[in-house]
Amino acid sequence: MTHRYFDDSSAATRNEGLMLFRLQGVDHLSTLAQEDACHIIKQYFDHLEDTLSDPHGTVDINQLQEMLLDLSLFLRSGKSEIRADGYLRLLNRLTDIYAKGLKVKDDRAFARTAANYADILESVSQNFQDYDYSQSISLLLHYMDKLFNYREESWLEVYEHLLCMPDTIHVLQQLKIDHLDEIKCWIEEGVDNLYTLWDEQLELIEIQTQAIQDLEAEITTLQERVEQATTHNALTNLVDLDCVRKKRELSRLQGTHEDLIAQRAFKREIVGLLEANIAEFADRLAQMRRSSLLHLVWKNPAP
Repeated sequence: MTHRYFDDSSAATRNEGLMLFRLQGVDHLSTLAQEDACHIIKQYFDHLEDTLSDPHGTVDINQLQEMLLDLSLFLRSGKSEIRADGYLRLLNRLTDIYAKGLKVKDDRAFARTAANYADILESVSQNFQDYDYSQSISLLLHYMDKLFNYREESWLEVYEHLLCMPDTIHVLQQLKIDHLDEIKCWIEEGVDNLYTLWDEQLELIEIQTQAIQDLEAEITTLQERVEQATTHNALTNLVDLDCVRKKRELSRLQGTHEDLIAQRAFKREIVGLLEANIAEFADRLAQMRRSSLLHLVWKNPAP
């Protein structure tokens, strides 16, 4: 019976909110027949679909990511005798689940687990290449675009899983030629660090702005003292060495103020360039997503 592969379904376990169907690990498993393996996979997918499809529920992203990692490790372990028909059902079910993310406003749960979806897709594709991966890959491109715009670093994991899928998959061959090689060039030029650099520059600009404001207040105070001292000295016809020092200090502060203004302006130029690069790359991802989805719609017209 399949239940021997699952965690203990005691009342205490249930009260702790643990998923009772979670595998204890793959190392201890003997090779499972397709029926048992598919039963395990179905329970994972049932929970995944129920969780992602509940508009009012609170989604535990970490738990879903761990569950999908369980499946990926299980599929990669070679501990199952899944045949072509089993892989076909697996891929169709998983693709149907993530296609629902196209129809919801808040798709962050779908997007944030997309790298795990890509991981499973990659692991299955190594053993089952006789499948039309067009829709699955289109969905991954969609979520990769979303993840970049959501500033989730896992967009890069989706890309890497796509690269690792077999080149014998025809749709992937064309995708690599048309888009993925270009993304590789962007990555080599540091596109994965754009948001980090952008944040750093904005933080430095904020620090400089505060320093400029503090300096301006100090300059205003010192100017008032110099003016008072100058007026007093003119009336008394005295040479005030302290006033001379204040004027020198004022000149120095004004020079520092100009330098900070120039430095801030330069950093704002950098921010502008980073924003332009972010927008350009986001546009390229969006174009890639649109072209893949248009291809999918054209290939599968509505009845």
